Amino acid sequence: MKKCMVAIVIFILLGCQTLQPDQSIASGTGGTASSTMTKSKQGDFSAVLSLPQKAKVYEVFTMKAELKKQTTQKITIQSRQKMFTFLIKDRSGKQINSYAIKDSGLARVISGKAVIPESYEYKIKKPGIYEVSAIAEFSVIENGKSKDFIIETEPKKIEIAP
Repeated sequence: MKKCMVAIVIFILLGCQTLQPDQSIASGTGGTASSTMTKSKQGDFSAVLSLPQKAKVYEVFTMKAELKKQTTQKITIQSRQKMFTFLIKDRSGKQINSYAIKDSGLARVISGKAVIPESYEYKIKKPGIYEVSAIAEFSVIENGKSKDFIIETEPKKIEIAP
């Protein structure tokens, strides 16, 4: 009986090891008059976020995020169905948007330099200045080994007018 308990404890301890994902928040680049773009880099990947600088209350606006692969080698990327999570926060730092995240995985084999685009539409009900960012979470599988990545764009602001 004691041997079984010891074996179960060892199994639980081995199974509960945490993965330490690489995290990077890099400085962004400037934008244009109609939209703001931010770029975050981590190794062979960069993430770009673009959105309008201004919108009106109850007006639907679109945020676009792109994950760019900078190398030409063939790799496999695993992620949720939607790679990016878009965060919108009010002036106090409270997140105002929410949506269901589907855990079904998606594996993509990518050759050469590639771009994985995603967009998210939202409308804000109250005027003010809001902060927007996008986070890409994925794993790269090479030679049977998996490496986790979390790339967060630099937060950008959008002004919502009455």
